[in-house]
Amino acid sequence: MPTRPPTRCTSCRQLRTPGGRCGCRRSSQRQAAETRAEWSWVYADPRWPLLRDQVLSEEPLCRAQCGRPPGVVDHIRPHRGDEWLAFDRTNLQALCKPCHDAKTARETGFAGAGARRLTAAEVTLVCGPPCSGKTTYVGEHAERGDLVVDWDALAQALGSPHPHDHPRALVPFVAEARDAVVARLERRHDVARVWIIATAPRASDRARLAPEGARVVLLATDEDECVRRARQDGRPAGTIEAVETWWRTYRADQTAPPR
Repeated sequence: MPTRPPTRCTSCRQLRTPGGRCGCRRSSQRQAAETRAEWSWVYADPRWPLLRDQVLSEEPLCRAQCGRPPGVVDHIRPHRGDEWLAFDRTNLQALCKPCHDAKTARETGFAGAGARRLTAAEVTLVCGPPCSGKTTYVGEHAERGDLVVDWDALAQALGSPHPHDHPRALVPFVAEARDAVVARLERRHDVARVWIIATAPRASDRARLAPEGARVVLLATDEDECVRRARQDGRPAGTIEAVETWWRTYRADQTAPPR
């Protein structure tokens, strides 16, 4: 059976291998590996294992909200050898390996994203405790054609039978669907306005979820009012505890000393 003749790379003019590799691609991969090696001192520093253990003990679930236990401590903003970013607790989050790998792929330009080409769009992150009115707020302000990224709506679209109480098996798929939609904003699109709904009690959570230049609307509805709404609406078991946890986390984040 005849084989397809090798093609020549238009950049380096070398013949590509059967796997499609060429000289410039190997060179860029080698350069990336050498650059990462320059940053490896961070993980050999005696401060890192202590900080890693602290993050994993404080965050028992993956911060991407997939429901899995974390195994990786991730830098929200890549440190690239910067000591302040590398050891700043507010720049760290616990992720499971699949969510961490997906985030790394997006940051390095793989997973189909290519170069960053964020089309100008008005992005608003609406956050607050459960029953704070986030979905109602977006419903009152969003217009026809706006993109709305809503965890509960995605869960129902993927098969959840309840508007708020979602089967645990669906959680990883909902998280990946949400992240894929947000990542898609980095490529060319025609959406004028975007609304992202999340709880995000910490400032670092809001920084991670909101694209650069996004507007953040924090609906810090009183804890007692959120609990009253949860009971009135017949929300699933665990909602009141989630409200209390949000407020506990939010208050601790507000009073934490700057790092």
